[in-house]
Amino acid sequence: MKKLLVICLALALFASMGCGNKPETDENDTTTQAGAVSSVSLTDPVDGTRIENFETAKHSFVYNGVEYRFNSKENYEAFRKDPAKYVSK
Repeated sequence: MKKLLVICLALALFASMGCGNKPETDENDTTTQAGAVSSVSLTDPVDGTRIENFETAKHSFVYNGVEYRFNSKENYEAFRKDPAKYVSK
């Protein structure tokens, strides 16, 4: 009975930590301070397509206080290399 209780508690703890489905962010992004996001973009800035599910978009990048999310890793990489190119569109 104790083993079952321990297993249930361990599963509850694991579930409360999430499953690791957080967007990929650039740890080297120095364009804003932590917590300084002022708005979000609901379209992929590289190809202009709408982000269908903002919560599950795997790639994100904060630039000038705006959080951008991307539909593909390729778009994320392109934006990361030269964000000003895509923001000025």
